[in-house]
Amino acid sequence: MKRIIFTILIVLSGLAAYYVKSTSQILSRSQQSSVDILIANSPLFPARPVWWSDGKILAVGILPDSSTGDAAAQTACDLLIAEQLPVSGLRIEVYDVLKIQNEDEWSLLGFAVCE
Repeated sequence: MKRIIFTILIVLSGLAAYYVKSTSQILSRSQQSSVDILIANSPLFPARPVWWSDGKILAVGILPDSSTGDAAAQTACDLLIAEQLPVSGLRIEVYDVLKIQNEDEWSLLGFAVCE
C-alpha cells in the first residue's frame, strides 16, 4: 500500500512540475524588451515584433520576398541565442508584413522553435 501511495505522489509531483514549466514565461518583460530591440535593429524584420501567449510565442514580420518564413524564424532564434538570452522553447512565427498592413490578414510564412 505504501508503494502505491509513494508512486502516486511521485507521479503527481512530476505532473505539477510539468504544469509549472508549461505555464511559466520563457522570458521576463525586460528580456522581451531586449528582444524587441534586437529584432527591430535587424534589416530582415521591418516591423516591431508582437508577443503572444505570455512570452512563449513571438510573431515577427518580413517582406514576403526577403526570405523564407522558416529561415527568417531561425535567423531570429540565432540572433537571440547569440545574445545569450534564455530562449529555449520560444516559438517564433513569421508573418507577411505587407498582408498585415494592406489587408489586415495574418499570413503565416513559417516558424521555428528556439533550442
